[in-house]
Amino acid sequence: MAASVALSTVVSAQVVTYPEALNPGMPHNDDYTVKVRVPGGEWKDLFEYNVHVDMDNVQSASMVQFDMGSSVEVMVKKNNGLIQDVKIRPLSAGVRHAINRNTILFKLEKPQYLSVEFNGDRLHNLHLFANPLETETYSESSDKVMYFGPGIHKPQDLPNTQIQIPSNTTVYLAPGAVVKAKFLIDKAENVRIIGRGILDHPLRGVEVTD
Repeated sequence: MAASVALSTVVSAQVVTYPEALNPGMPHNDDYTVKVRVPGGEWKDLFEYNVHVDMDNVQSASMVQFDMGSSVEVMVKKNNGLIQDVKIRPLSAGVRHAINRNTILFKLEKPQYLSVEFNGDRLHNLHLFANPLETETYSESSDKVMYFGPGIHKPQDLPNTQIQIPSNTTVYLAPGAVVKAKFLIDKAENVRIIGRGILDHPLRGVEVTD
């Protein structure tokens, strides 16, 4: 399993991407085409997830993720309409961009999490997760590790489609893991949820009580 994951991710120097083949059953959003590379290197395509924002007036937005261990260049192509204005938030990050027709290009020197907004539209934005390189991974479950490997996990036999996480547990979502359930941390402590997989639950994917 671990070998399969290693072969499925795309590594270019200090950039790790997770291609479409590692996203089983996840909906794609065509609003943007996003690529990343080390400066001067080969562009790598990213998978543009379709995600929901604003619980009061649900809208479809986009999300991409990759891991970086050195500076990278990011290219975002807007596939629907012209670019009139761009905001990369938080503005305090000071990310500068260049525009070429319906494409923007910017450079990141360190991992960070950004919202890229075109023409003042905050609800159909691009959520960009530039993660640090993974330094802690697992390939199986143990007494202290709850492991979810590549593939879709649907614990339909559990009450309310929720998985209760006990104290002193690390939950690891491997690249390519899609967990369609809620993680419930109830009367528990010392719980961590890590990894590059996806927790795909429509409401309160992680619920912490007491």
